[in-house]
Amino acid sequence: MNGPLRVTIVAPYGVVGGAELWLLSLLDTTDRLDVNAVLLADGPLRDEFARRNIPCALRPTGRSAAAIAATDAWLLRRLRATRPDVILANGIKAGVAAAPAARLCGVPCVWAKHDHSYDGPLTRALAAVTDVCIGTEPGLIAASHHPRAVLVPVPAPEGTALPRTAAREELARRGARLDGNERLLLTISRLVSYKGVDDAVTALARPGGERWRLAVVGPADPSDPGEQQRLTTLAEELGVADRVDFAGWIQDAWRIIPAADSVALLTKPDGTGPGQEAFGGTAIEAMLNGVPVITTGPGSVADRVAGPAAAPPGGIAVPPAAPDRVADALGRLADPDTRTAMGRAGLRRTAANPGPAECARLLAQTLSGAARLPGAGLRGVAPVSVVVTVLDQGEAIDGLLALLLRQLTVDGDEIVAVDRGSADDTARRVAAWTSRDARVRLLARPGATPGAGRNAGVREAANALIACTEADCVPAPDWLARMRAAAAEPEPAGLLTGVCRVAGHGVFSEAVALAYPLPEEARRGPGPWTRMHRLLFGRGLCTTGPSGRSLAFTRQAWQDAGGFPERPTPGADALFGRAVTETGHRAAVVGSAVVDCAEAGWEQAFRQGEELGRLADRGQLAGAAVRAAVYAGILAAAVTRRRMRPVTAAVVCAYLSPPVVRAVRRGSWAALPAVPPAVGTLAAARAAGALRGLADRVRTAAPSDTTDTGGAP
Repeated sequence: MNGPLRVTIVAPYGVVGGAELWLLSLLDTTDRLDVNAVLLADGPLRDEFARRNIPCALRPTGRSAAAIAATDAWLLRRLRATRPDVILANGIKAGVAAAPAARLCGVPCVWAKHDHSYDGPLTRALAAVTDVCIGTEPGLIAASHHPRAVLVPVPAPEGTALPRTAAREELARRGARLDGNERLLLTISRLVSYKGVDDAVTALARPGGERWRLAVVGPADPSDPGEQQRLTTLAEELGVADRVDFAGWIQDAWRIIPAADSVALLTKPDGTGPGQEAFGGTAIEAMLNGVPVITTGPGSVADRVAGPAAAPPGGIAVPPAAPDRVADALGRLADPDTRTAMGRAGLRRTAANPGPAECARLLAQTLSGAARLPGAGLRGVAPVSVVVTVLDQGEAIDGLLALLLRQLTVDGDEIVAVDRGSADDTARRVAAWTSRDARVRLLARPGATPGAGRNAGVREAANALIACTEADCVPAPDWLARMRAAAAEPEPAGLLTGVCRVAGHGVFSEAVALAYPLPEEARRGPGPWTRMHRLLFGRGLCTTGPSGRSLAFTRQAWQDAGGFPERPTPGADALFGRAVTETGHRAAVVGSAVVDCAEAGWEQAFRQGEELGRLADRGQLAGAAVRAAVYAGILAAAVTRRRMRPVTAAVVCAYLSPPVVRAVRRGSWAALPAVPPAVGTLAAARAAGALRGLADRVRTAAPSDTTDTGGAP
């Protein structure tokens, strides 16, 4: 089993409202997350975290820009010290406070959107600086404007509610004065003005509400401490104080919903809150218990309650801030048959709502995907076929097979080695392994290209999950387990790309290796300087693109993509990856599936340049051309004008900064002087390869030359 994902949760409030209950219910149901929390305000939520043994730091933060900026700086220091895998910002204030710090230290940030607060410029800005948005309702997905928005809905509660009689007895113990002749309207929410409890109180004094009693369940909120007194005064002024009871907060309040004849969610715009009910956990709980709902619309909750046009509703939607319409709804619901019909309709509509376990799986998958650690906290059990193509690699194949066999831990695991016509003893060495271990098979495909060899191996593979590596690689001891776990996600990606770590031996070789990203860089994603560096100098050398050195995929994805290109084409692996995603399969980087690769010299840089020239879109090529022209202009100016030489030196230093920083972090002091010539050699080779690839692209100019795959059935 992989270790759990290390998650820092940033929570904006200390209260336990709908957003907090959503989070706590999912944390209670998954063991895939190793959680610590930062609270931006104190309150009962800190006790809930403590009850779950979740470490919690309190950082009180006001609403002013200065307060949020100070917390952002504090979070930056904390994140640099703790280095979590991912941040979950549970609300828009948490996102504003956490996202800048996450960007600056290269930690992915996932923002959970629970309501329509600040829809507009602030939401769009937050969408631009967070990696993923989680929406708890479909309407929130659209309102987030996020290119990577995922639905993790409000779960249906686990267990069963109390019977009606027992639920009423529980309310009575909490101070409710229930009369058998009065119908009960129930509200469950924090006591804040925008929740519209005052409209429910007012409705009791209007025609239609005379025979109803109101039970208010919910805690006081520090942001609106006088709300209960305001509601009490209002009830007294309207003459309905004897029919309004405040029961305080009840743990698992959904269990007492059967005591009610109707449940009200009356959120309204009053300038203090989101103005529209978008969460609706109480509505789901009421409908699951067959209790009709009165809610304000428009919005996601009203749409759920109303249901399809031709179907009976699960309740009644009213305009916000309209107590007369709430009273009319109470008048309609005075009829037992109406209540029964609406209750049954709501129950049918919510019967398929996912529970906490399924929603927790979606949350864990979303967080691990954002962290580029899919499969974190999982133990995969699916058998895997490892396909390796070899050609004159007798010196390396024994070591690779020995490493891989130790990782075949599931019944049905196998290795399919495809010899492409080796002239040395490679085939004989593999055959010796097959005689000793039935999990190793040898296929002879003389003259096959690497793509054709892989396709042959996949066709002969016995399993639906296939992994690929190469003989000159050294997979980490948990490489296959990481791939297997990533494929065990509830909704696994069809293509899983591992990470290559370039090894260097000797001073110049180590300097060359420093030009390539480290696995932890690939896992954490690019920080602000990396993004700026890419903007100024292009993407550079990468170890996280689809590569036959560290790759896994499903047989279905391979079939749908048409297999690997079988012609000797630069960027064949990238073409395969593109074909997989174009057929609708998802691709994911598995930053923990690491293989060590042999030293990458100018030949590989040249091939990567060819891939750029052949595969880049017009925007990428235009950007490369602009950068080349700017560099040439700076160099020419430095030659002809002495004053421009400091500018040229600054550009060169900026270009060399990533490998220099890696050398300092690794303590590779001996390799530092060799970094400029090593990086210069690779850059020249990459540029030459890009020109070669572009020339091939212009010369062939036929789509079939870059899309022919011909290998899969």
